Parts: sequence; C-alpha cells; structure tokens
Amino acid sequence: MTLLDDLKRKAQRVKDADSGNQERLQREALYAERFRQPMLSILHYLSELTEQLKILDYEVRHAYTLPGIGVVTDLRHNSYVVNADSSDNPKSVRIRFSCTADNEAEYAVMPKSKADETRSFLEAQKMRYSEWPVRDYEQRIIGLNFQLQTEIKVSFLFQADLDIGVIKLYISNFNGFRLDKSMVQPEMVNEAWLDNLGHFLLRKRADLYDLDIDESHKDAIRKKLEDDSRRRDQELQQAIEYEQAVREEENRRSILGRLKTLAERLER
Repeated sequence: MTLLDDLKRKAQRVKDADSGNQERLQREALYAERFRQPMLSILHYLSELTEQLKILDYEVRHAYTLPGIGVVTDLRHNSYVVNADSSDNPKSVRIRFSCTADNEAEYAVMPKSKADETRSFLEAQKMRYSEWPVRDYEQRIIGLNFQLQTEIKVSFLFQADLDIGVIKLYISNFNGFRLDKSMVQPEMVNEAWLDNLGHFLLRKRADLYDLDIDESHKDAIRKKLEDDSRRRDQELQQAIEYEQAVREEENRRSILGRLKTLAERLER
C-alpha cells in the first residue's frame, strides 16, 4: 500500500469517527429536548405511587386463569419495585410486582396430558410447586396433583425509542399471560396521562387508550422507519464497495510486485 493510500484510509477513519460523534450528539440533543422530562416524570410518578401503596398497604386483587387449573381468584398485588437505567437521564423505566395468593392450594389436573401442560406452564412462569400423581383403581397415573401458592410476575417497561420518536411500553402478564405492546408520544406524558396510568395499574380502569397514537403519527413513524432502512442499506452498500475497491487495489499491487520480482530474477 502506498503512502497516499494509507493516508486516505486513516482520513476515512477520522471522518467515520467524526460522523459517529456527530450522530451521538444529535441523539443526545433529541433525548434532552423530547424524552428526558417525560421519562423522568414516569420514573418519579411510579416511585411515589408505589411508596404510597406500601405505606397504606393498599389492596388490589385480580383473577387469572391458569391452564389446567382454571380461574384462581383474589390474587393480591405486592412486592412493587421501580428501577431505571439512570436516575438523571433514564431511557428505560420498569415497574415490577407480583399477583400472589394468600395461601397455598391443591389442584388435581386430569388427564395426564393436560397435567403435563400445566407443569410446563408453571415452570415457564417460574412458580414453585410440588406434585404427586393421581392414580386410578389399577394404580395407573391418570393425572397430577399440584400444590402451590400462585404467584404471577407482572412488569411494565417504558423505553425511549429515539429512532421513531415514541416511548414504547411493554406490559407483561397484566391482563392474562401475554405481552402487550403500545406506544405513546413523549408530549402526551403529563399529569392527566400519569393519573390515567396509575388508575390502570391499580385496575381501576380497563384500558390505556390514551396511549394510542393517531394515524398521522403512525404514518410518520412508518415513513421514518422506511427512510432509515434505505439509508442504512445505502451506507452498507457504500462500505462494501469501498472495501472491495481497497482489496482489488491491494491484489493488483501484490500481483505487480510479484511480477516485478519474477522479472528481476529472470534478468539475473
């Protein structure tokens, strides 16, 4: 590689670094402008809410349907935990709690195939349990008895997504055993929205419709995702073409070098 080629490659690395720094600064400015205060508001609200719930020993109960077992009622919210990836500039905020039965209970699940499904479910949900077989008069196993204190782990995760300009919300195991996803525009996070969130967490309302975003903003999000995808594809193609050109030039110079060496040997 010639001196000029070496300098060009070093200069390109500097440009790439400068471009990366510029992008990082732009993202930090965007976060500070649109996301920091809403994410802080969510963190502070959830922290204060759970603190008051613990002081009051506030009771919230709910029922879940467990496969093979059926409806288990009077599961109580407890063990609230709120955390974030940063106390000053949070990009991720989570609240976790459990819905727990007051006491252990026994459940007989038959046939054995259904009992096996129940066992798999309990293990997937990381519930502690004990089991023993249900036998017929010929001592054949026809099902399983389960003894457990039902505990459902619930979480709400708020994540700032700077790329599409929304706060994503992932709700796990709150309404049944599933993951619900939603989005909210940062500008919507105000006192009324937070109060709505609190009522939803305490199961005083059935939905979080205020988290829905209008169709025009959804279109803008889709367009930005498509534009970003095209831009990344172009950058990747340019990088591939550059690397191929560098390799081809190196191969050409290597071949010329070998030919020159061979010619010099033949002249001797």
